[in-house]
Amino acid sequence: MRDEPAEISCDLVTETLGEHWGFRATEMSYAPVGFGSHHWIASAADGPRWFVTADRLDPRGNWLGSTAEQVQRAIEAAALTTKELADSGYKFVVAPLPDRTGRLVREVLPGWLLVVLPYLQGWSTPDGAWDDPAERAQIAGILGRLHAATPPKPLRRWDFAVPGREALLAALGDLDRPWSSGPYAEPTRLRLAGAIHHLHGRLAHYDALVREIEASDDPWVVTHGEPHSANVLRTTDGRMRLIDWDTVQLAPRERDLAAVLGGPIDVMPAYQAEAGPVSPRPAALELFEVWWSLAEIATYVQLFRQPHADSEDSRESWRNLTMYVPS
Repeated sequence: MRDEPAEISCDLVTETLGEHWGFRATEMSYAPVGFGSHHWIASAADGPRWFVTADRLDPRGNWLGSTAEQVQRAIEAAALTTKELADSGYKFVVAPLPDRTGRLVREVLPGWLLVVLPYLQGWSTPDGAWDDPAERAQIAGILGRLHAATPPKPLRRWDFAVPGREALLAALGDLDRPWSSGPYAEPTRLRLAGAIHHLHGRLAHYDALVREIEASDDPWVVTHGEPHSANVLRTTDGRMRLIDWDTVQLAPRERDLAAVLGGPIDVMPAYQAEAGPVSPRPAALELFEVWWSLAEIATYVQLFRQPHADSEDSRESWRNLTMYVPS
C-alpha cells in the first residue's frame, strides 16, 4: 500500500519486534510496495534485516473471508502452511519467522495482524506480467514442484465463491440514485450503470464454468493463488522466491497456471517435468480468469461504496477498477 497507516507507527513496529521476536531494530522505514497489506523494512545495527507486514481486519472481510474472524483464520493457516512447505525443503518458499513463543502471526493492535519475514536482497517487477520467456519457464517449473507437494495439514481448501459478490449485486441494484461516500463513489456508479448487462453476463458465465469444473474429478493441488511476476523475488543468488502466500490453498492446478500460460513460448514441458504428465483444462483456466476479474471488481466497488478519501491508494484502486469494467 502506498499510504502509511495512521494506526501503526514505525516505533510501534520496532517495539513489537523487540518484545515478541527479540529483534533489536535500530532503523525502521515504511515500504510503499504491494497492494492490500502494509510493509516496513527493519534493520539491526549488526546487519540483520527483516520485512514486516501488517494487515487490517476489515469487519466486511476481503478475499480471504467474509468476516474479520475468517480473514484472521485464513492468514494464520497460510502462515502455518508456508512454514511447513519451507521446512519440507521447498526453497522457493519465503516463510514467516516465528516469534519467541513459536507464533507466526501476532495481533499488534485490535484488528491488526503482523507477520515478520526475512529480508532478501533482490527485485521483482512492478506489475504481474511474465514478459521474459526464460523466467516464464522457470516459474512454470517452480509451480510444478509446488503442485506435486504433499498438502500440509493447515492448508485451507479453495471454494468457488467470488469474494464480495453479494456486495457487488447490491451495488448493481442501487444504481438509480447518486452515491456520495467519497470522490470515486459517483464515478463508480456511472461506470457500473454503463456495464450492468456485461457484469450480469460475466457472473452467469462464471456460474456455468463452476458447474462444469465441480463435476470434474481432476485432483486438487497445493496452489499459491497469485504467482504473478510481482510476487516473485529474483534474489542476488539467481533464485526465484515466491512471496505473499496469504492465498495459498488446495485448489485446481489451473488456479496458478492461468498466471503463467499464454506467453510466446510453451512452458508446459517445464511444468510437466516437475508435476507429471498433466494438462490444464481450458474451462478451468477460463474460470480463474473470470473469477479474478469479478473479485477485483467486487473489491473496488465495495471500497468506493464506503467512506473514502482521494488518496494514492484510492487513485490506484480506481485505475484498477476501470481496467476491469468497460466504459
